[in-house]
Amino acid sequence: MQDFNYLDINSALEQLDIAADAAEFHGAMSAVICVNGENGYSIWLGSHVPKIEAAIARGDALAQETSRITKGLYQQILKSLANGNFNFELMIPDDDIDLELRTEAMAHWCQGFLLGLGYSGITDLKQFSGELGEIIDDITEISQVTAGQLDYSEDEEQSLTELVEYLRVGVMLFNETLQSHTTQSNTSVH
Repeated sequence: MQDFNYLDINSALEQLDIAADAAEFHGAMSAVICVNGENGYSIWLGSHVPKIEAAIARGDALAQETSRITKGLYQQILKSLANGNFNFELMIPDDDIDLELRTEAMAHWCQGFLLGLGYSGITDLKQFSGELGEIIDDITEISQVTAGQLDYSEDEEQSLTELVEYLRVGVMLFNETLQSHTTQSNTSVH
């Protein structure tokens, strides 16, 4: 399976005139996976990128390639969140990119994650309590960070690194908790 990066996904999104950047797209897809697991791709495709479906129906080769990339990214995220293997990473620009752009991408990733929860039918974020509620509250707060709020010192670089790590671990916990609840619900039904 090919690993996709920020630039690959950004390029594919730009070619289809999709307004989201790779960070927001990845964040939304990550939330859909946390809530729906393997079954979320059709929810994702129908909710977030109807332009792709319409273009595929017309036989558009670019849309087919974009669909291949999004399916690959979906599988990449799904695999990275599976079984607590700790491989999950937020899709934001690499460390050699300007801190301001990475900070903006982190906020976009969080905005996407919140959108993905909505796409998955979660309309009341207050339904999450304890650690999950804290994670959602923090994601909501981080989603509102703007580039102008930071002074871009070495301390800010460290802060960004810590926030990204916090989000990474928080999303893995969020996924593990939701998936274990889903597994328990499915087991108790049988």
